[in-house]
Amino acid sequence: MTIVLPSLETVVVISAFALIYMLVLLRKTMQGKFDLYDFLMLSMVAIIPAGFALFPSLAYLVSHLTGVVFPFVVMFGALFLVVFAFMHNMTARLHKLERQNCALIQEQSLMALELQAKERGRSGG
Repeated sequence: MTIVLPSLETVVVISAFALIYMLVLLRKTMQGKFDLYDFLMLSMVAIIPAGFALFPSLAYLVSHLTGVVFPFVVMFGALFLVVFAFMHNMTARLHKLERQNCALIQEQSLMALELQAKERGRSGG
């Protein structure tokens, strides 16, 4: 098995992207715009390609162990897995927010009815 090393330009571009993207994610996480789970999942978009570019022998080992001929197929499979996990988590969060929203609307409606009943009781009608 011959290991094909990525060119210097490829390593520099992928490393620069990973570094800049991770710094942006870290800043947004520190500002409270992302939680730790979001930070970890979104950082995989930069870490996985960087790992494959910076450590080609490890990429070939992983592809050999999985029985896949080309390492980039394993990389894209891993990225699809990360995207699937992230979307699954976001769907669960959305469903939870929908339930909370429905409960809050029902509670607000009950409080409004209670307030109307109190106002009618004061006005005598």
